[in-house]
Amino acid sequence: MEPVTFGLVAIGVAGGSLVGVTVMEAYGIKINQTAINLALEVTKYGGMLYLLKHLWAIFI
Repeated sequence: MEPVTFGLVAIGVAGGSLVGVTVMEAYGIKINQTAINLALEVTKYGGMLYLLKHLWAIFI
């Protein structure tokens, strides 16, 4: 997968999950904010590492 495509998919999934969480909170379902923040941070840093891997291949 290309880095740009990966980024677009990651942003779409993160945004979609936040919309889903908002809807669930509106219906009174209790949400663990710490788990959500952890998942989003792991996705962010994973995306950065994926991009660095591709940049490494370009310059070496």
